[in-house]
Amino acid sequence: TSVASPVVAGAVALLASGVFHRGNAINPASMKQALMASARRLPGINMFEQGHGKLDLLKAYHILNSYTPQASLSPSYIDLGECQYMWPYCTQPLYYSAIPTIINVTILNGLGVSGRIVDKPKWYPYVPQNGHYLEVSLTYSKILWPWSGWMGVSLTVSSAGISYSGSAQGHVELVIESPSDDGGSAPKRSYIRLPIRANIIPTPPRRKRLLWDQFHNLRYPPGYFPRDNLRMKADPLDWNADHIHTNFKDMYGHVRAAGYYIEVLGAPLTCFEASNYGAIFIVDPEEEFFPEEIAKLKKDIDNGLSLIIFADWYNVTVMRKVKFFDENTRQWWMPDTGGANVPALNDLLSSWGIVLGDTVYDGEYTIS
Repeated sequence: TSVASPVVAGAVALLASGVFHRGNAINPASMKQALMASARRLPGINMFEQGHGKLDLLKAYHILNSYTPQASLSPSYIDLGECQYMWPYCTQPLYYSAIPTIINVTILNGLGVSGRIVDKPKWYPYVPQNGHYLEVSLTYSKILWPWSGWMGVSLTVSSAGISYSGSAQGHVELVIESPSDDGGSAPKRSYIRLPIRANIIPTPPRRKRLLWDQFHNLRYPPGYFPRDNLRMKADPLDWNADHIHTNFKDMYGHVRAAGYYIEVLGAPLTCFEASNYGAIFIVDPEEEFFPEEIAKLKKDIDNGLSLIIFADWYNVTVMRKVKFFDENTRQWWMPDTGGANVPALNDLLSSWGIVLGDTVYDGEYTIS
């Protein structure tokens, strides 16, 4: 972003200078719509890494030069089977009883600085394309300001699709309304469709379903969490935390290639049905575990759930050495924990008489 942002900012200034004659039709939303619609998608790179693609200044100019005020969505469609662009969604099909798959959609309102969603967005399943096997829940910002809003799309498989194998399609429809420019005539409206397609498989057996605990992984802010790699002394702050789709992407690939299915839990350990899963991963957690979570997890394990823990370093002496002075707050920052919150993990593991140590080793090791 430190390079892309100034390049795009310069492109916006150049575009604006060429379409002054379009008047109020050119605004922050229409400019962004033109940049996204004209961008050239890069092959083999997912949408979280490339956004809408590579800047195409000339094409963006032509779009703005003939632009009609409208609202639009980003992404403009959801196809959970499209790889590589829709990674990681495309790597694992949906199935009944899985944790909902959630996609965040940005609403760009080129009609005006303020607007609203008329009535409620509605899901229209395509019955011939088995859309009735999909359950779609929507949350959204009723008011759009300034120039934008949001919509959360939650996808699950209905109980009728518990044994279905194939794709399911449909679309979400919504209407955006903004006041007229002169304040007296009828409001301006834009009608939008969001096509949705997902692959569905029969629900896998319990032994093939794994759960990744994301709830206990924290990142800056609210605290200073140091990197797992202590050799990165120039930038000790772990900005992005741990996730199965980012720094543990290779693990995700290996587990999926072995025929397992991974779901991400973004809620406390009291909020999942353990009988659906063969094992739960707890990897480098920073957050503590509530007593209710510890009690439930013990019960779940007694009933057949497996627990897999990966924990990085924790050593108070080392933590004191990786403090740094923050020029913004004019304060010394001390780590809230190590690479993992080992004391919290020891509380979790105490029921089984397991204790993790705090010795930090430097070098290579082999497992024989």
